Amino acid sequence: MTILKRLSLAAILLLCAGGAAVATSQASSFLYERTLMREAGARCRLFTPEIASALAASAAQARGAALRSGDPAEAVAATERRAALKAYAVPCDSPDLKIAADRVRKAFEGYAEIRTMSFPGTFAAWSADRKPWPLVVDKKVIPGPRWRLSQAAEGVGGALTVGLASGPELLAVSTSPDAAEAYAARLVIRDLAKAPQPLIDPRRPNLAGRTSPLGVTRAFLAQSLGPAPQSLVGPRGHGVLAVFPAAAADALAALDPREAATVEFLFPSGQGERVEAASIEVGDFAAGRAFLAAGR
Repeated sequence: MTILKRLSLAAILLLCAGGAAVATSQASSFLYERTLMREAGARCRLFTPEIASALAASAAQARGAALRSGDPAEAVAATERRAALKAYAVPCDSPDLKIAADRVRKAFEGYAEIRTMSFPGTFAAWSADRKPWPLVVDKKVIPGPRWRLSQAAEGVGGALTVGLASGPELLAVSTSPDAAEAYAARLVIRDLAKAPQPLIDPRRPNLAGRTSPLGVTRAFLAQSLGPAPQSLVGPRGHGVLAVFPAAAADALAALDPREAATVEFLFPSGQGERVEAASIEVGDFAAGRAFLAAGR
């Protein structure tokens, strides 16, 4: 396929899948095309930061689809390398590249107006919301932060919601009745330095089989713990908010979309401490975060 056809196809396909699942036969092709355009755009400074973020979201979503379709991690990485090498071989003043870049910009015009999107995984989805801030309903300003990117999970005795609100920090809200008694919270994820690849147990077909063994994990402690704002739990709800550093969100985004992370709330007990834990799917967290950055 010529570079013109391939780059044009990348532009045409850009973001067309939206939040829908990508067919497995197309996953690697989408990854190649979107990565190629992202890398060419960065090298030649073709796009605004918003469009660059849209390309990043699209490439991250395609990467997740390829991995979930069964492509080995090594093959996915090789596809990304091939796309990057091809992008670096295209002259920045190439007419083919100019045509493809123009099509990406036109595609972005519609994409930038999308306010909400769902990024489905195998077990759960990340819901993204980039409506204007602050939220206004019937000419009334709704106070407090609201979820920009979130995933709901079942915790011990209540629901757990994890995600991003108005800042870069990763948030977790537990509605467990005894969550107010917790003295600390932590996010436990795979340590990439100890385990470069995810450790998925095929004998356990749920999120429990996608969490990493204790010996190869790292933990981020919440930097604050307190009552959750009403805007994050609903008008009649009550919950406890754990605020993790922005580095925790960066580390979560760097994980394999097929694996799981664990949020733990720690309680004092006669044996030292008691732990209430819930697992979340990494999924397309990285793509969802890039989607937020690409909005107007």
